[in-house]
Formats: sequence, structure tokens, C-alpha cells
Amino acid sequence: MGYAPQRGTAERDAYFRATTSPAVAGTAQPNLMNDGPRPSPDRSEEQIACVKRYEAMMGLNSSGFFDVEEYELIMDHYLCNNEARKAQVVLELAKTQHPDSVDITFCEALVHMGMGRLSKGLEILDALEKVEPFNEEIHLHKASIYSQQRNYRRAVEHYKRALQLAEEGLDEIYLDLAFEYENLDEFEEALSCLKKAVEVNPENEAVLHELAYCFDLAGADEASIVYFRNFTNEFPYSAVGWYNLGNVLAKLDRMEDSNEALDLAIAIDERFTSAYFSRARNMLLAGDYENAIACYEETLVFDGPQAITFSFVGECYEKMERYDQALIHYDQSIHLDPTWADAWIGRGVVKDILNLLPEAIRDLENATRIAPDNADSWYYYANSLARSERYPEALLSYEKLNSIEPQSLEGWMDHADLLQQLKGPEAALKKLQEGEMVHKLNARYLYRLASYLLRCGREQQALLVLEDALMSDFAAHTTLLEHYPEVANMPQVMHLLELYKK
Repeated sequence: MGYAPQRGTAERDAYFRATTSPAVAGTAQPNLMNDGPRPSPDRSEEQIACVKRYEAMMGLNSSGFFDVEEYELIMDHYLCNNEARKAQVVLELAKTQHPDSVDITFCEALVHMGMGRLSKGLEILDALEKVEPFNEEIHLHKASIYSQQRNYRRAVEHYKRALQLAEEGLDEIYLDLAFEYENLDEFEEALSCLKKAVEVNPENEAVLHELAYCFDLAGADEASIVYFRNFTNEFPYSAVGWYNLGNVLAKLDRMEDSNEALDLAIAIDERFTSAYFSRARNMLLAGDYENAIACYEETLVFDGPQAITFSFVGECYEKMERYDQALIHYDQSIHLDPTWADAWIGRGVVKDILNLLPEAIRDLENATRIAPDNADSWYYYANSLARSERYPEALLSYEKLNSIEPQSLEGWMDHADLLQQLKGPEAALKKLQEGEMVHKLNARYLYRLASYLLRCGREQQALLVLEDALMSDFAAHTTLLEHYPEVANMPQVMHLLELYKK
């Protein structure tokens, strides 16, 4: 069914995006009890003691007294453990013992936030702002609420106000502000905030990861390389700096430089699992499967068995056509995490290769259920259905793929090819043209479009499209000859090919 894309890109992108961005899709997760610096060990011990004393009191159905700070610690514990209802019980008790405490009122706002009552939490914070207009914590939590309500402009306003008021933790506030600019697709502003955060604290790894992610969102790969080269020159022992540099270099196919940067990241931090994964990915792309497997397996020493590790090793064995070993590793991945879609896809693809189509379809269908927005699962599922002559289901699966990832050229071309087989060239041409807005500058798309135009007898239109394709990438003209060999008997087409050959 045509050219198959490199498998696993959707899930892998999600994985590497997760490792390079503390906030998935640029959406910040609020810290409901943001008290600035991370609690000291003494504070943690005090919190544990308070919670134990409170729970013992509740277990005995007795009463006791806690001061305001102790109540804050207890509520903080429950909110951080997503037990907002328990925090609400503590809040009611605290309000009876400290009815006039501003700090307890502040905690009340946080409890409402934890319960999902954002408007009520905002109402309380608005009232507190009138009492304490210079309290940056109020602005931070108001910003968090506005962000959750998707009112990103108001969130930006309050994060900026918090920056004016805060004396510490500025790097974290800049990071939160950057998230909001990312939500607004204002990547230059986000990058500016992240760079300021690095200036405040160059050891903040979350900021460095987000900075790499934001460069990627902005499509600023060369700027990313310049930034992280300068950063690693100034901070040569930053493993994350070298890791980010290695990843963006790999994206631009500068593999030798990428490998050097990733090797340095690993030398600085020998337990930096993400760097091993990126290094192994480079080996896999270079066809160095044995060393890629060894690199993936090194991470088992640090992290123990992980579904993603066995899935990647399975793909290496698949590329080596050692299908028994591939299936063993995909099975291990699924055993560790039955929701890891990439392993189901891998197992399904191998079974398709082995012509075990009913089993392949079951695995790939399971992948579509687990990850309904994973384009790879729909692509391979549709292909296996078509090979099994389950055409109506195959067509529906291609439709799903086209809708969730219109950037998948293979999805459009294979969909059109199946329609050509079932309904003829006009149906295929109509389907392929639906992807024109996304792929009209892609030479492979243009050659396929010319093929279907020729099949439909629209030779003049086909020649215009073909000329665009030849100007874009002459070498790819072989895809036209492979897809529609009859063009060899069309004088005008062959004349055009000869003309551009010169």
C-alpha cells in the first residue's frame, strides 16, 4: 500500500515532548499550595507530625487545637495528594478555631480550587487582594485559575504582577508566564520569559527543557542550536544543555554533532535516561540496531524494566527482521504496561509481516482503542484491514487518520490507492485533492496527483502539476513511474522528464 512511514513517531514525539516539557501542550499545572521555595526537611517532618496528630484525633472522634500554620500544613498535605474533600473537612475545623485568620481564608480559596470550584476560589482571592494587594501568592493563584479557565490574557497580567512583587522564585514565575504565552501561540514572548528564567537560575532543568520545547514550537531550530551552544560554552557541565543541543541537531540530521552532544550529556550524568534514549534513537535511524539495543538496555540498570524500553528494543529487532525477538520484546512491553500503544502497534505490524492478519488486526484495533488520537495505529490498522479485504472498515480507518493527522502524506496516498482499486481513478483523485492544502508543496504528493490526473485523462492539468513536481525534486520522479508505469508510453510526459533531466 505504498511507502510506509517510520513507525512510532506519534507516540515517541509524545514521550520526548513529555521529557522536554514540564507542562504537556504548554498548559501549566497549578501548585495549589505554592509557598515559594521547596519545603525543608524540617518542615516536611513537621507536616507529617501534624497530619498524624490530626488523623489520630479524628480517629478517636476527639477534639484538639492546631495553630494556623499547622492547619496550613495539614491542608497542604491533602491538597498535594489530591484529597480535596479531606482538606475541606480540615478547613471547616480551622475556620471554627481561627475565624478571623487571613491565612485560613487564603487556604479556603485553595481548597475551592482543589475541588474544581474555580469561580468561588477567584471570588475569595479577589477579596483577599483588597486586604493584601502586595501579596504575590494571591496573584500567582489568580493566574492559575485564569489559566485553567483558558483566560490566558488575564493569567499573563497576574503573573506579571507577581513578578513585580516577588523577591524569590522568579525563575518559576517566568516559567509559568511562558506557559501562558505558549497557550496564546506567542512563542517569541515565551522564549523571552524562559531566557530570563535561565538568567535567574541556569540550573533550573525544567526551564531548560521547556526552552528547548518552545524553540521547537516556534520552528526556530537554528536559533535553538545557537542558544544551547552558547549555553553549554558558559555552563559546560549542564547535562540538560548538551541533551537539548543533541536533540535539535538530530532533528536537522546533523548526526555526528548530535551524537557528540548526547555523549557529553551522558558523561556528565551517567544516569540521564533521556539522553540514552536520544542516543539510541540516533543509532536506530542510522541502522546501527545492535548498538541501539545495547544503549536502550543500559537504561534498565537505572530505571528497571520500562514498557517504552522494551518497545524500542522490539522495533530494533523488527528492523533487523528478527521477528521472534521483536515479538518477545513487544510482549514484555505490553505486560509491563497494557496501555502502551506503540507496543501493540509494533506487535500488530510484525504479525502483519508474518501474514498473521487476524492477529495483526486485533492488536492494531486494540492500539486504536488505547490511543484513539495516535495516527500510527490508524495507519497500520487501515493497511491491515485493506490487506484482509475488509474494505469498508479500511476506508473508515483512513478517514479517521486523515482527520486526526492530515500531515500524514502516506495516509492520503494509501487511502487514494485503495479507492482507485475499489472505485476507480476519479474517486482516488477526489480523495487525494482533499489533502492539497497541507501537501501542495510536497513533491511526492505532486507526482501522485499527476498520476491520478493522467489516469483520469486530464493530461494538460497533469503536465502543469508534473512540472511543479520536477522543479521541486526531479529525483523523486521515479515514484510517478512506479505508480503509473503507463506514463512511459506518453510522449509529452516523457519529453518533460527529459527536459528537466538536462
